[in-house]
Amino acid sequence: MNKEELDLLKKAEEVTDELNKYFHKKGKSVFNRYSVFFALTVIVGATLMSQGIKGLLFEIPFLYNSPLMMFLSGILVLIITGTLYKKLDK
Repeated sequence: MNKEELDLLKKAEEVTDELNKYFHKKGKSVFNRYSVFFALTVIVGATLMSQGIKGLLFEIPFLYNSPLMMFLSGILVLIITGTLYKKLDK
């Protein structure tokens, strides 16, 4: 046996590539046939998630009583995630 035959990572990558190709062929027709259903499902899911996060934020008295603090906390989160993205993108 040579080194390429023993490389488990390469074998796993090949198997996942084949599975992705197989499921992509199968899934593509489903999305084309039911595109409106999937679009509405995504919209409903995103709306529910957004409203759920909003409800969770309003459960925190510190943020609920001070909209300015909620705004500043949001800006801080965006700055932190932007900085993290820039560092990870390099």
